[in-house]
Amino acid sequence: MGIEVLEKKYQTYIACCPQHVGRLREIAHQVAVIQQNMRDLFDQITPALCSTCQFPCCKSLPVEGWFTECDYILYRLLYDAPFALLVKQSDGKSCSFLGANGCMLPPNMRPFPCVKVNCRKVMEELEARGFLTDFHQFYCNLERLQDEVYPLLADILSYSVLQAQSL
Repeated sequence: MGIEVLEKKYQTYIACCPQHVGRLREIAHQVAVIQQNMRDLFDQITPALCSTCQFPCCKSLPVEGWFTECDYILYRLLYDAPFALLVKQSDGKSCSFLGANGCMLPPNMRPFPCVKVNCRKVMEELEARGFLTDFHQFYCNLERLQDEVYPLLADILSYSVLQAQSL
């Protein structure tokens, strides 16, 4: 889903459901702390590992970030709309937030798939460095917060997201 569509959903949600904004902002701050902790682990691994990868994640999917409605709304509660962070990609396959020095999005509030989904090599390196237990704890904490967010966003989430959560 493109950033323009997500921004419209965010604006609609804020206008229609102001009663949830305070709690969602609290959750967004908690997510930011967890993501920063995850980023601190990744920053010890990914610069060397991803730079030598033949198919790095950020250069394999032509998307405007991997934002879902859930993580975009949390992002927007802490940051301005990311239109200025978009980078025109000439290769047709890189993430639109991938800049010359890496991700343009704040390190503490990136799309959930960007911090929760990792390739086998990253997971192996997390384990080799003794970080896997910490990573799993952060992951579980993000899952718990996501589970708390979904009911608050039920009026705006796409049907496919709600269906996936019920499985």
